[in-house]
Amino acid sequence: MSEYELPLVFFTVFCQWAVGTIVAITILILAQPIWLTEEKRFNTLRNMAVVILTVNILGSMLSLLHLGSPTGAYRAILGIGHSWLSREVVAFVLLNAVVFSWAAILFRFNRSHALIRGVSLLASLAGLAAILVSAQVYYQMSSHPLWHSPITHLSFITTALLLGFATLGLRISVFNATLDKHQRQLPTQLPGGILLAVALMLAVILGYSAGFSEQGKMLASAIAIFGSGLMVWLIFAGLIIATGLATYLYRQPVLSAGTAGVLMLALLCASVSGRMLFYSGVMGQYPWF
Repeated sequence: MSEYELPLVFFTVFCQWAVGTIVAITILILAQPIWLTEEKRFNTLRNMAVVILTVNILGSMLSLLHLGSPTGAYRAILGIGHSWLSREVVAFVLLNAVVFSWAAILFRFNRSHALIRGVSLLASLAGLAAILVSAQVYYQMSSHPLWHSPITHLSFITTALLLGFATLGLRISVFNATLDKHQRQLPTQLPGGILLAVALMLAVILGYSAGFSEQGKMLASAIAIFGSGLMVWLIFAGLIIATGLATYLYRQPVLSAGTAGVLMLALLCASVSGRMLFYSGVMGQYPWF
């Protein structure tokens, strides 16, 4: 096992990214039904659905690299009655099925607005439930105080919200550049979601810093986390750049594709950095268990 556990880093970040984007799309179509009725806007969502499905499947497949024998992954479900790890496997298998159905419905039943809204809500709830189950895998480890804290659940939800609302906000800002000025719309819920994620991320960072007032493993975790250069990038991109993006989108919901791509990459790297800190804060200590 490595200090950063990269397969798990990308598994959790990518799947949470997909779920967060579905949540953001659900809020968008509830706040602005025009995204279901206007063909050009709806086609944008349909294209995004394919990307979201791909990201979720890719993240799930990357989790197999963590196993010593990926071909024996099916055995993980055998402990569903008592193991949170088994429940996580089942949760994400079901989530992939739900996300696939959601994407298929967006393509096949584009005229059934009620069905799309319903399946989007279902996919959002299923995704959030899967994220909480995933967080519980770490929370149950009482011997590791960094993980055995509500901060674990909060950090996983924060990643989903930050990447999800930023992805949709940036995609719409690029789409708006193709429209006349009077047609450009971006609901305030999207930059609002980014700011909510920033506030939650700040709470997570402050929660980690509380370890300096503790002793033993929690103190060692805090020293490892804040002594890493990854924390600098997390604060700069995850807090400062994200706040600047949300503020900009409130005022001017238009960006070039190049600028949007750079900003998305910065936020994705911030989320990956945060998750690497989450693992290294524990895995950098010996013994692990």
